[in-house]
Parts: sequence; structure tokens; C-alpha cells
Amino acid sequence: MDGSDMKKRFINLIETVVTLAIVLVLLQTMAEDILVLSGASWTIRRIFLFTGFGFDLFFTLEFLIRSWNAITRRSFRRYIIRENGWVDFAASIPLLIFTSGPAFFSILTGAAFAGSGALIGLLKVVKAVRMARVLRLLRLLKIFKRIRFADSVMVQRHTVRIVTTAASTLIFSVTIIGTVFALTDYTGTEDVWMMDQSAAISSLEQRPDWAAGPDNAEVWGKSQPSVMMLKDDDWTLYARNSDDYFAEYFGPGDFTVRQAGSYSLWFDLKPSAVSQSKLNLTVFLSTLAVVLLIMVTYSPHFAITVSDPVNVMIRGLKEKSYNLEVSIPSEYPDDDIFRLGTAYNDEYLPLKERNNIEDAGGGALDISLDDISDLLGT
Repeated sequence: MDGSDMKKRFINLIETVVTLAIVLVLLQTMAEDILVLSGASWTIRRIFLFTGFGFDLFFTLEFLIRSWNAITRRSFRRYIIRENGWVDFAASIPLLIFTSGPAFFSILTGAAFAGSGALIGLLKVVKAVRMARVLRLLRLLKIFKRIRFADSVMVQRHTVRIVTTAASTLIFSVTIIGTVFALTDYTGTEDVWMMDQSAAISSLEQRPDWAAGPDNAEVWGKSQPSVMMLKDDDWTLYARNSDDYFAEYFGPGDFTVRQAGSYSLWFDLKPSAVSQSKLNLTVFLSTLAVVLLIMVTYSPHFAITVSDPVNVMIRGLKEKSYNLEVSIPSEYPDDDIFRLGTAYNDEYLPLKERNNIEDAGGGALDISLDDISDLLGT
């Protein structure tokens, strides 16, 4: 085996690994949202967060290697535009920086969301960061590009282009619009959720005696559904669940800690995560539906109305014994391709048959360029 064969086998192996990684990260992304919706334990969710970081790091390295290779070959522009390098970028570096990277380091440090700013502003940032996870779905386009679903190169290329345009428009629109909404306003059920948390903080700032002592704190805590724990310094006055339950089902990013005088209030951030996971799954399934619908409907339509007539005419022009007529659909007779097909059927094929009869002894097809020009009306 020579060096070129070994190089090809190595490249094919790398492409196979990348394709497998794309499939796995799509499953991982969907599974992560399903685990949030099902209320899975923090131990299980933490594994998927670690794997998400690993995948984003892997695809970031892949993008950087492909970019460097393209730069050395002076074809970086071609890689970004024509080879969908922009998909490699959008589905790797932004996710590593804004989503999986911060989540990974928050797990390592055990840090909860906390700060001196307004709680609603804090949660807007959290929601905007989670919104960026939708960009992982762009990797679905890389899978689609690797699938050979049509014999015609033209059908394959046109279908991939349409799928890429439609799916990326959907994903980017949801990501951008969702991020803007997350940073500017809260709507729907989250209004009530946010008002409850703001009311809990205000109530203790105005009347700190309402939570003075375990009995009062218990009564006050049960009247505040958004509060999961209340502490006065290191003394726990109220806890919605036991310490074991909290340790099993809550991790960094699932709660935030706010101060109200000497009190520390612990709020549950899971409702926001559940809302975001529902949106992510909706976008994922919608994108998958768009891809499959185009493959099932548009690819055959393009083949019937464009590539099949072209292939019939090409074979007829090249092969002396090939005399199949172009099928003209009754609903598209005025399409340019079928107007050409009609001329091929009515003018060229009879001319070719007459030439074959005159040249019954065999030999090359003897139709001059002038005949072709007359056929096309040029």
C-alpha cells in the first residue's frame, strides 16, 4: 500500500469519527433537554453536561484544524462559504465560550448563580446563555451533507443547498429572536414566576421579622412557592426539601442565592430551564421535520422536473441507439426544461432516427452543428 492510499484511508477514518461524533452530540443534546424535563438527578445531568463540553471542545479543535488546513492551501474562503465552514464555526466556538464552557467550570467550582444585580436581570442572562444551545442543531446539516440520498449529483447539491438554507434560517432565527427576548423581557408564565421571587425579596426587606425564628420562617417559606431555602447567616430557617434531596437533584445553575438584609434566599431556576428545554426540543424536532420533508418531497420533484429530463437528453445525444423520449408532465409543459424536452422529442429524435436509417451501415452519428442550431432555433 503506497503513501497516498494510507493518507486516503486515514482521512476517511477521521471523517467517519467526525460523523459519529455529530450523531452522538445530536443525541446528547436532545437527551440533555429530556432529562431536564423529566426532573432527572443532578448526577445524571452532570454527566451529560461534561459530555457536552467534550463535544464542543472536539468540534472547536476540528474547526481550527480545518481552518488552518484551508489557510495553508489558500482556500479559507472556499471552506467557509462553499464547504459550510460557517456551520463548523457556529456550532463549536460560540457554544464552547458561552454555554458548555461556563457550565463546565461552574460544575468544577460548585458556584451557584449569585450577584448584587436585580434577580430578573440575572435570569435573563442565564436564559440567553441556554438559548445558544440551539446552535448545536446546525450539526444536523453536516450529517445531511454526508448522506448520499440521490444518484444525481445535481439533485444532491440542490437539495443540500435548500435544506441548509431552510434549516439554518430556522435555527438562527430562533436563537437570535429568543436571545433578544431573553435579554429584554419575560412573557407568559415566567411573569408570575419572576413576580413571586421579587415579592419574596421585598417582603423580607420590608418586614425581616416575618422570618424571625424557625416557626415564623416555616410559615413564611410555605407562603412563598419560589423560595426553596432561607438562611440567616449559616443557620437554615426554612428548607422546602431535605439536604439529601437538594444534593441529589440540584447542581450549579439550578438555583440562585439572593440577599435580603441578613437573610439569604435560595431560588429554584429549574422552571426557566424547563421552559428552555421545551423550546430546544421543539426547534430540534421542527428542524428534523423540515430536513426530512424536503428530502421526501423536493428531491423527487427536482429529479422529475430537472435532472431526469436532462439525463435523458444527454444520453440521447451521446448514444446512437438511445431513443427514449422526455416525459412531459401535463402540469409543467411551459417550464423551460420541458419546452426543450418537447423540441428534443418532436425535432431531434425524428432527425436522429432518419440519420440512423440513412446510416444503416453503422458508424458515428452524423448530425451537424447546423442541425442542432436549427433545432434550438438559434
